[in-house]
Parts: sequence; structure tokens; C-alpha cells
Amino acid sequence: MAERLGESNVGKPSFLEAVLSNAGQVEMSDIKERIMNVTQNVSQLKLRVHDYMKSKFIDFDPLMKRTVGFLDNAVRTSDEINTLFNRIEFQTKHDLANSTGELRSLHDSLKEASVVHAVTTELLQMESFMRGVEDARKERKFVEAAKSLQSLRELLKESSQEVRLLDIYKSLQRRYQSLHSEFYRELLNKLTVFISWESSDAANNVVKSIIKLGSDDQEEKQEVLQAFHLMEELDPWLNKLRKFLMRSVLIPLILNEATVNIHSGKAYSSVQVAVKTSSHKPPYLLVLDNLTKCLKFLHEKLDMQFENGDFLLGLLGCGISAEFTDNLIKKCLKETVPSTHAEPVNLTSIQDRVIAFNKFLVDIGFLSENDSSIVEYAHNIYAVSVEKAFENYLKKAREIMKKDLQDMVEVGPQTPLLSLSSTLDNSETVVDPSVFMQESFSNIAIKAESDLNSNFFQFPKCCVSKSTIEILDLVSTILEDSKNTGDSKENGLVQYFISTAKIVFELYMAVVPTFHENQLSLIPQQVALFHNNCMFLAHRLNVLGFEVDSSLHTNSNADVRATFVEYVVGLRHLGTVTFLKHMRQQRKQMLDLVKESGLATLGENSELSSDTERTLDQCLKRLELLQIVWQTVLPGDVYSKSIGVLANTFVEELILRVVSVEDIPANTAVHLTSLFKKVSDRIPKLFENGSKVVLYVKQWRQFQELISLLNASLREIEEGWADGKGPLAHEFSVEQVKQLIRALFQNTSRRAEVLAKIK
Repeated sequence: MAERLGESNVGKPSFLEAVLSNAGQVEMSDIKERIMNVTQNVSQLKLRVHDYMKSKFIDFDPLMKRTVGFLDNAVRTSDEINTLFNRIEFQTKHDLANSTGELRSLHDSLKEASVVHAVTTELLQMESFMRGVEDARKERKFVEAAKSLQSLRELLKESSQEVRLLDIYKSLQRRYQSLHSEFYRELLNKLTVFISWESSDAANNVVKSIIKLGSDDQEEKQEVLQAFHLMEELDPWLNKLRKFLMRSVLIPLILNEATVNIHSGKAYSSVQVAVKTSSHKPPYLLVLDNLTKCLKFLHEKLDMQFENGDFLLGLLGCGISAEFTDNLIKKCLKETVPSTHAEPVNLTSIQDRVIAFNKFLVDIGFLSENDSSIVEYAHNIYAVSVEKAFENYLKKAREIMKKDLQDMVEVGPQTPLLSLSSTLDNSETVVDPSVFMQESFSNIAIKAESDLNSNFFQFPKCCVSKSTIEILDLVSTILEDSKNTGDSKENGLVQYFISTAKIVFELYMAVVPTFHENQLSLIPQQVALFHNNCMFLAHRLNVLGFEVDSSLHTNSNADVRATFVEYVVGLRHLGTVTFLKHMRQQRKQMLDLVKESGLATLGENSELSSDTERTLDQCLKRLELLQIVWQTVLPGDVYSKSIGVLANTFVEELILRVVSVEDIPANTAVHLTSLFKKVSDRIPKLFENGSKVVLYVKQWRQFQELISLLNASLREIEEGWADGKGPLAHEFSVEQVKQLIRALFQNTSRRAEVLAKIK
């Protein structure tokens, strides 16, 4: 039986296989039927949505009613499509071996319906958001309207390629722009009512600025601002308010005297700032009080928080806080610090008030907790006061250095106050400054045959610019202020004062020659004064360091050492180089005048030019002019040497011009003698003691011998030579004397006899 049964079942499907096959056919039949229904529903939905969207966004038919059920129908259809996709996938896996392609065809049909459905759904969602904007606006739910508008914008931005290809897409974009513009204008109009500002000129140089806040429903005000924030339009509007607040309220309060008036009423509240534009800068306490009053009003009236946690006043402050703190520090707080270190001001009270104001700014949200610029300034206010004092010192120094050099005063003779023995002593002993140098010579172990002259360290009597005295007075003030820095713990600060004093002298060597460059190249008196200024400063710097050290040691700053000797050589060099440069210029002008005279062509012409006397007179007048501007300015010895060098240049050039000539007619010799005697008469008058002309004019005796020789006979020349031992032999060489004899006398036996004796 079993065998027969087994034989009868061979090649036939089992009962289970038959059941499964039948179930698959049933499933396929159901899927096919449901896909047809879905495709039909999608087609109908597509047509209805197309007609609706076309009428609303293209034809703009105002009588078309909303089809609220479209979106619900689309959602249900979407769920049905997802279910069918899952069933097809399962059925495909189950019947993969026996698939005849029918499932693939059904899958493709369903996929096509899915794409159409996705496009339709996007359009319906866009329309839903648009309707949401309009409905929320009518109900004055501005935040909800802004969110719908934001969602619509994102949907349009991220829409599928299929939607972008539709003609209706551009209409939807235009509709979005229209909704955005209308909603923006509505919010802006409401904001204008809520918050407004303006400035106006009043009488007596007063400018009034007012910020006016409507007293309407606070919740609606916050709704409007929140909606503006969601639309990303708040910051451009805030920028206008920031600009007004900064330019018309905060900065004027920092720079000018002003009054702040607060008004609170049922209709509106306001803060009015009346600024006196022509006033002096107000004290810092008034500035901080006015700023506090103004910002406190804004905080109370605009204490609104957005969904992302931002506060309105914080957003308002973040755009201007850096500029505000910078102006507050530089144009108010910094000017509150004393202009000199010795000025008695309670820096601690300033520090406490500034820190309290900074805390207020942080508490109301106007200033970020991370912004520490005001606090850091307050904590460093003592260092700031010192730095400001240094800035003022150097500023004052520059102003002094730019003053006219010819405004002068007489100085000297001066002797250093400290004894020389104290400068050679390495001990810490404080020296009595009343002891004069000459009283301590006996204490100095100097191996010499005689004592030093008591005037050795004196500065000679002369004139210096008043500005030089002012520079020294300024340095004395700086060093005096260093005594007020406390005990030895502040040695670094004391050294800072000393360094500032040194910078003054560095500035002097850089600023004065540059600023007065034209005068120092053209005006002899100013050159002489600058020379004296440099020498006088160098003289004072020789001992200034010792004087400072003595003073500092009495104030327990034992580790501090002050020395200024490093500038002595530089100052002397600067004064000397500048003066010598002008001397070379004067010498060149003198030589150029001599070259323009007839002496330059004396060997070519038998007679002197008519210009000779004039040019020689010009040279003498130049020397006499220098005498006028130098004699009372320069130290006596410096003046005598300087005028002597120039006079010697003049005389030497006259000698060279005559000695080099081969033929001097008798009438020319007489003329030269007359001219040279005028020179000989006027040059000694350049000196206070004319008899000392021989000390400073090196060629003076030679010049005198030349004058004698021009008017002498051969016998007188022979006597003056005196076998090489006479005065003529001391001033002229053999060849020079022979040359002059040949030029002055005709060729005779007597001349030959005299020439033979000149050897």
C-alpha cells in the first residue's frame, strides 16, 4: 500500500506545496488589486491637487475653496504605498524562483505611483505651511507664523528635482516672497510702535536724543521680536538701534556733560539724553552714573529672552560692546587717572567704582562675562597711572624740545654739588649735598705736583636755550616723583622712572636736530646755542646720577643705581659736530668771497679789480656779524677759538693769493698794503682783548710781516731776514721770500744781491 502510495505520489506536488502555492496566488492577486486601487487614488489625488494648486497659485481664483482633506488623503495613501512595498518585497523573496516578472511589473507601477505621490505631498505641505502663516497672522500668533514661514522656506530650498521642474514651483516661490514681505512689514510696523528713536538739535549747543518704548502688551511685544528673530531680520534692525545708541547716546555721555531723564507713563516710556556739545569732558563718576541710568532703563523695558536663550539687551550689546569699552577706557577712565604720578588721587576708590560698573554691565547682559577689558584696566589702574605719567612726561619733553632755541638765558659758572671724593667712594654713605667740590680736594689721593684748579669742574659762563633748563627741570620732576613709589619692593618701578628720564635725553638728541634742522643750517646764533645746550646737558649728566643715587638711598631703594654718563659723550659729540659743520659752512663762504675778489686774478691783471675792496669788506662784516651773535652766547674761550679759526682762514687765503703771484706792480702793492691794513685793524676788534689775536689767529704774525714786506725796501727786507734769524724768516720760507722779492722788485744787481743773502 505504502509502495503504491509512494508510486502514485511520484512527480506530483505535495499538499503543503499546493497550499503555499495557492496562498501565493491569493497574495499576488490581493497585491495586484490593491496596487491598482493605490494607482487610481494617486492619479485622482494628482489631478485634484493639480487643479487646486493651479487655480490657487497660477490662476489665483479667489472663489476656490480649500481642500483640507487633500493632505490627510495623501498621508493615508503614503502609508498604503509603504505597506505594499513591504508586501512585494516579502512576496518577491518567497517566490523568487518561480517569479514570471509580474511582481517586478507591479513593483515598477507602485514606484511610479510613489514618485507622483511624493511630489503631490510636497506641494500639499507647502500649501499647508502657507495656510499656517495666514491663519497664525490672523490670530496674532506671530511666532507660529514665523515658524511656518521658516518651514516653508526650508521646504522650498530642499524640494525635490521633480517639484522644481513643475511650472507651479516659481509661483510657489513668488508666493513665499510675498508672504515674507507682508509679514516683515507687519512686524516692522509694530516694532516701530513698540520702539522708536530720534535726535534733534536744541538751543545753546544742546543735542537731545530719545529712545521711546510703547507701553502696549509686553507679551505681544515679545511675540513680535521673537518672530523677527526667527525670520533672521532682527539683527539688521538691531544694527540701526545699535548705531543710534552708540553715536547719539553712549559716546556723547562719555565725552560731554549731559543729563538723563526717564519718563514712565501709560502710553509710553522713554529715556532722553540732553548733551552739551561745547562742554568740557565730565568727571568719570558723572559718566558712569549717566550710563547706568540709561542702560538700566533699557534693561527693565527690554528684558526679553528668545527661544535660543539670547536676551535682547545682550544681542544689542554684543555688536557695540567692544567699541563702547574702548571709548570708555581711552576717553574717560584713562583721563581720570592723574597726569603726574605725584598727583594726589584715590586710585582705590576709582578702581572699586569701575569694577562695580563692569558688574552692572554683565548682570544686565549688555557685556559678556568673557569681556574683561574694563576689569583688567581697573586692576591695573596703578600701573596705568604710572604709564600715563610717563606718556605725559615724554609728551611734555617733545613740546619743550620744539620751542625756539633763540629764547635763551645765561648760565654758569656752575660747580657740581657733590664732592669729588664722594664720587670715588664705593661705600653706601650718603653725602651732604651742601659740601662743595673744592672743599674735598684734600681727601683725594692724587699723585700730582700741585692741586687741581678750583674751577676745573665748573661750567663756563655762556647762554643756553631756556628749553634746555626746562628739560633739566622736567627730568628733576621725574626723578623726584620716583621717590614717591614706596620702599625697596618697588625698585623696578623706580628704575622705570629713571629709564624715562634717560629717554628724555635720547629724545633730545633725536628730536632737536631734526625739528630745528633748517635753523641749525642757516642761523649762527642758534647753532651756537645748540652747541652750548649739548655741552651744558653733558656737564649736568656727569654728576646727575650720583645726585639721584644719594636721594634714592635715603628712601630705602638701596638696590637702585642711576647713571646718565652714557649720554655725555653722545651729547658732546652732537654739539661739536653740529657746530663744526656750521664752521665749515662759514669757512667755505669766506673762501668763496675771496675767490670772487680781484686777488684771484692778481697774477693776470696788473691792477686790482674794483670788487676787491668790496669782497674783503664783506668777509670782515661776516666775521663782525658772527662776533655779534656769538660773543655773548658762546663761552669766552670757545668763541675766541671759533672766530680765530675763521679769521685765520681769511688771513691765510689772503697770504696764499699774494705769495703765489709772480709779478706785483708797485701801485698794486700799495693798494694791497692799504687793503690789508684795514683787515689788520678790524680783526683784533673781534676779540675782547685785541692783543690776544696772535693766540687765536695762527697766521697773524705772518700776515703782519706780509703787510710790512709789501711796503718795504730791499734793505728793510734784508734786515727783516737777518740771516734767517729775523721775524721775516720766522714767518716765511726761503722760497716764499724770494718769490715775493722777484714779484715786487725789478731785476737789478741790488735785487740779485738781496736774493743771494736769502738762504
